[in-house]
Amino acid sequence: MNTIKDFEIMPHAADLQIRVYGQTLEQLFTHALQGMFQSVKPICPSCTVVNDRLVCPALPVERDMVIQSPDINALLVDFLSDALYLSDVHNEAYLDVVITELSNTKLVGRFKGVHIEGLQESEIKAVTYHDLHIEQKDGLWQTNIVFDI
Repeated sequence: MNTIKDFEIMPHAADLQIRVYGQTLEQLFTHALQGMFQSVKPICPSCTVVNDRLVCPALPVERDMVIQSPDINALLVDFLSDALYLSDVHNEAYLDVVITELSNTKLVGRFKGVHIEGLQESEIKAVTYHDLHIEQKDGLWQTNIVFDI
């Protein structure tokens, strides 16, 4: 069976860059969220690390969000920036999201995550627009995302 990649860390001179994939836009947004948090390796005693990824038996923290942006690329940046802000304020990592509404300009949903004690890797300062362009190739959505660290 051919498994679709969710994300991969890409080489970048100074910052953190990931390439994200999804069969749907909802899946692309979910994988972008997971890629952002998994890349910085959150520390959570109730979770274990399997194949270099944090795996948690439950995601008890939930944060609702409603995001409106001028276009789909800005929506992805605003979505990840919102998750990053909430993570910094509450010491949480969001490893999943429930999306109840998604258009090119609006996203409604709920982040799902865990409380964390810190990060093993560099902290993300910001989500950037550098090289970000959501596109569909061979029936698969993908984009590159650069994070300022």
